[in-house]
Amino acid sequence: MRSRNWILERRAALAAEMIEDSRSSEFRKLFSVEAGELVTTCRRSAFFSDDEVFKYRDVVITCRRGTIVHAIAKLREWEACGEFTGGREFVFSADAVSQSDYESAEMLMDHWDEFDHPMETGEPLIIFERLVIAVAHPDIWTEITSAIDKAFKRGGGTMVLKAFPLEWEGSADGMPVVDEPQFGRRLAAMKRLYKRQLGMEDVPENEDGWMWKAIGRSVPPSPKRARQANPWPSDLEL
Repeated sequence: MRSRNWILERRAALAAEMIEDSRSSEFRKLFSVEAGELVTTCRRSAFFSDDEVFKYRDVVITCRRGTIVHAIAKLREWEACGEFTGGREFVFSADAVSQSDYESAEMLMDHWDEFDHPMETGEPLIIFERLVIAVAHPDIWTEITSAIDKAFKRGGGTMVLKAFPLEWEGSADGMPVVDEPQFGRRLAAMKRLYKRQLGMEDVPENEDGWMWKAIGRSVPPSPKRARQANPWPSDLEL
């Protein structure tokens, strides 16, 4: 496990990186809300598509008190460009964008039945990519949750995230993170926090920290794993 100083430095570096990215000309302010000491701002990019089958845009939510950034969250919203063509096609589109998107798309194939894919409803998939709390404040979770509701409630959809403690990013001492002492306890605590503060639910039969939340007409995941492990050829075999 990383030291506390490493964690604090990593949080600060990630927050600075995310703030810089959100200042890109691709982002436009969607709304800004002032509540007590905090000002919460939501910025959103335009949709982009690599294949004209699926499109995505990024959403960044920032909580500030004066010039101090207390927290910043990044989410990615995926939609079909037209009629939803299927989960396997979405895996290919997501794989062309990032490893995180690819893993999310594969997780949906593993845990939602074929005709119950979250995007079958015509509503978007929202991937909660990262939340960095750089400076603690008692109102952060309330403001982040309210901003997510405001940003996505009209369009509905299904939100997913993979809980993973920052201090275990990568491996320490060459050991797989799942084998490191205290990892399971820290992951369980993080999942409890997301359930309490964000209203997330566990994806059944997964040990990787995946969680989900219904925002619109979401179909819940299958209570049993919908797809057996590795039934599809890898990209190198296609």
